[in-house]
Amino acid sequence: MEALEFKCERCGAPLEVSPETIVAICPYCGFPNHISGNLKTENIHIVPTLDKNAIAKAFWDRVNRDFDLKRMKEQIEIVEIEGHYAPYWVGNVHVEGEVEYTVREEECHTDSKGETHCRTVERHYHDYVDETLSLIGSARRQVKSFGVDDIVAHYSRARPKGKRLLELDEDQWSKIKLEILNTEIDEVQAKMIMREDAVDVIRDRYSAKADRIDRFDIVAEEPKNVSLVLLPMWTVYYKHENSIYHAVFAGWDGKDVAATEPMPIWRRAQYMAGVVLGVVIGAAGAAYGGANGSALVSILSLIIGAGASGYFGSLVLEGQRIERASGFMGAFKR
Repeated sequence: MEALEFKCERCGAPLEVSPETIVAICPYCGFPNHISGNLKTENIHIVPTLDKNAIAKAFWDRVNRDFDLKRMKEQIEIVEIEGHYAPYWVGNVHVEGEVEYTVREEECHTDSKGETHCRTVERHYHDYVDETLSLIGSARRQVKSFGVDDIVAHYSRARPKGKRLLELDEDQWSKIKLEILNTEIDEVQAKMIMREDAVDVIRDRYSAKADRIDRFDIVAEEPKNVSLVLLPMWTVYYKHENSIYHAVFAGWDGKDVAATEPMPIWRRAQYMAGVVLGVVIGAAGAAYGGANGSALVSILSLIIGAGASGYFGSLVLEGQRIERASGFMGAFKR
């Protein structure tokens, strides 16, 4: 039995699909072909991207802005620039309900003698939640880690305007001509995940500020204004001495969102000085505490010194710096 071959509905070119592919983008004409699952191709939007030359310029601008990289510019060489479109589901979810939680707080009062007395008390709070969350999450089951969360965070802040993919003519598509990663999560699955994650967003918010959640009764409604957005992501691979590093840029505005960078010798020496300083703090503090009979000072000095030495020591061992604008965790992000 011959394997089923998928061809583009527009130009007839062969399509590469996997068992989980829902929408396959033709690599020749860019037409979105619906393969399986629940998805309307007219709801697919694409965010226009800068071209490779503009991204290269954004990279060198970044080098010139960076205090360390600027001094190594003559030894930096671009090896490759890669770009692609990744699919993300976006939508709004209205959540409503009640949360009761407990917070342990310090309560202090001053007596008639002017002495202050403090004690820990439990305060109980009751909040009514009624808000709409804007969420975005990957439409793929396996996502490259470095830079992806940073692209999502930047998109959530900037909200660049996209246009319907079906409205792009062949001339416009030829100017973009980037690989579009296949969609593996359809609209029905995306809505289900959005509802679950909207509740988790509220739960995480209260978990962060409460010592105990006594009652959590939050309901998420059916997501609205759900659409598939294709976000452009560029990666610049560059060489310094014998190592390869990379910087990730948002395609719509050329913003650098994450990067690995070489560590210059003087910066490594700076971190080594931090290690030595940590040792000195620990030793001097322990000696002072021992001489004055203060075990607390000795212990705190050792903890602070060890922490500083460990932190700067880890930076020395890394051999490179990681710069990023921001990051998020989870399937769908606010």
